[in-house]
Formats: sequence, C-alpha cells, structure tokens
Amino acid sequence: MDDVTPPSSLLPVLAGGEPGETAAPLLDRLRVAVSRRLAANLPVPGSMVQWVDEEVDAFADDSELLGVLFDQLLHAHALDTATAGAAVLLADVVIDSRAAAAVRAALTVTLAEAATAALREEALDPQGFVSAEAVLRQQTDSERAVRQAVRGEAPRLFAQWDEEPEVMQFALAVLAAACAGTDVITRIAGLATVWPETPRAATLALACALAADNEEAIAEALGETVSHPDYNPDAQGDPEALVQGQGLSLLIDLAQREIGPLVFH
Repeated sequence: MDDVTPPSSLLPVLAGGEPGETAAPLLDRLRVAVSRRLAANLPVPGSMVQWVDEEVDAFADDSELLGVLFDQLLHAHALDTATAGAAVLLADVVIDSRAAAAVRAALTVTLAEAATAALREEALDPQGFVSAEAVLRQQTDSERAVRQAVRGEAPRLFAQWDEEPEVMQFALAVLAAACAGTDVITRIAGLATVWPETPRAATLALACALAADNEEAIAEALGETVSHPDYNPDAQGDPEALVQGQGLSLLIDLAQREIGPLVFH
C-alpha cells in the first residue's frame, strides 16, 4: 500500500497541548508578571496594570482572556508605542512554565504575529517594495517598537527550548521565523524529523527557511505547503509579493490552525 500523507487533523496532538492539562490560570500568572515588573520599577503599560486588580476576574477560562490580550497586542486601534511593553510582559508569562503550555504557545505565536505585522500586510496588499528591509523601513512607530521588543525578548524564550514540550517548541519555531532566530534552526529541523513527510514537517520547513532568511528555501517551502490540508491561498497573499511576507503570513495561519484548537474549544 502506498504511503499517504496524513492530514494535520490525524497527526498526534503536539505534546503538552493535550486537553485536561493541570496548570495555573492565565489571569493568575498575568497578575504575577505585572506585579513583579511593578515591584522592580520596570515599565508596565497602563492597559496591563488593570490585571493586578483582584476584582478583575470576569473570564470564563483562559481562552476568553487570551482573546482580550490578542486584541490589545494585535489590533490596529489598540496599537501605540506602549504596546511594546505589553509584548515584553507577555514574554514574561510565556517564560513562566506554570501557565498551560498550549496557552503559552498561543501567546508565543501572537508575539510572532505582532512582530511581523508590516511584512504580512505587504504580502496581502503588495505596494511594490523590492526587499523586506524596505518594508520594515516604512513600519509605523508602533509596529517598529513592537517588533524590536519581540526580537529583544526572543533569545530569552529560545533559551528554554530544551525544557519545553513539543507544543511550545513548535510555537518557538514560528517565533524564530519571525525574528530570524538562526540559533535555533537546527532545533527546528530536529523537531520536524518527529513527523517526517507530514504537513507539520512542511510547516516547520517553512519556519526553518524563514529563520534563515533564505529566499530560495522560502520559495521551495511555500511550494511544498500548497499540498498542506490546511493550506489557505488567501493566507499566503499575493504570489507577486515578497516571499518573506508570503511565508510569514502563511506560517502564522498554519500555526494558528495547529495551536488554536488546543486553547479555543
């Protein structure tokens, strides 16, 4: 019988993302992160100070709070230069292993999404830029501040790779793609060997190529992901756009489809 590539839905759930994992509520860990920064006289965005208020507990579960945090970090109406501080604070929560691994993975992918806003927007609505550097030069002040903040925090997160479960390693691979995390390319490649010749391996190959900022490898990886059962051409953007933007836009979409169901039921 010929080998058949299994759809992503038939692959095992990424280890650490299984339902029923016992972990501290996200709100508790967020309060701890904010309180630590305040105690150390480190800057905390005004939008985040509210989380230390014990009266703020009207969330049914972690997924509901995640939705609020995503809105604060990603939506244009919420973005300003202070949003960079929110990215740093969420990185603190990701590093705190007492929060659920799948929740931390979702936050990690969100950090990658925030760091690549300009490049992904260019893929979806090309303006004729000739290089990724040219796109980044025209970022808004808030986009630039958030990207710099995430890139600054990424090494702290990568340093925990060996202690993290698969679901977080997968998310860190996406973050490496967003931040040119060349130090973890070999680890991403190693993770891909767990699921050879599968859609998940194709997603990780794309992450590897983006982390290396290798245009030829990105283009090749994009060609492979066309057969991914979760492939969405609209997520990849305009085929005439820069391959870095196409790759990041598609990678974020594939990662959300992989990790999202683990936290949003």
